[in-house]
Amino acid sequence: MLGALLAMPLLIAAACGYSPNPESGTLQCGSSNTCPEGYSCRSGRCWKDGGGGSGGTTGSGGGGGTTGTGGSGGSASVANFIGTWVFNGAQSKRTRQCTDGTNEIMMPWDDSFIVEAGVTTPLKIGYYCPVWNADVNGTTTVIRAGQSCDDTTMLAGTKFTFHGETFNLTTTNGSTGTLEASLPYEYGPLVGASTGSCTMKFTGPVTKN
Repeated sequence: MLGALLAMPLLIAAACGYSPNPESGTLQCGSSNTCPEGYSCRSGRCWKDGGGGSGGTTGSGGGGGTTGTGGSGGSASVANFIGTWVFNGAQSKRTRQCTDGTNEIMMPWDDSFIVEAGVTTPLKIGYYCPVWNADVNGTTTVIRAGQSCDDTTMLAGTKFTFHGETFNLTTTNGSTGTLEASLPYEYGPLVGASTGSCTMKFTGPVTKN
């Protein structure tokens, strides 16, 4: 669904085999984020309880897996986000305000974005920029500060520089949720200073395909 800027945006796991004492982090989690007894699934891998790993705060005790609510989630919450999310067009909108006087509201907003397991962060999100590195705070994604990307393909002779201000996808069930995102950008010639800037904001309900 990725297209021109003013109309459309740019745009795992083998089962955790049983082992009596696998090395922490060497096994992938099962399809329901399952791991052998004494291990917890975090960021797609089975980690020994009480050991290291990349997960956030987990609940105390228990044999199986209720994830805590803090930190960058346990992988159960991370897995909830992975997939292709589609805006519920009639209830979603994009607003765009620019230094050239543009003040646009597009509703319905029919579009989609992709969330995948990250490499340096728990998640990576593809929307306008190919990758926004993101963490998970409970039931909401939070992109890392200071990210940006350039695009020179959307409009001939023009460079767009997008900035990740916010990208908060919230879901409690892994199938439906809401999005609040802000992606400011500058635009200008391929060589030289930018000639204008805009702020795009996206709000509304989303559903995972």
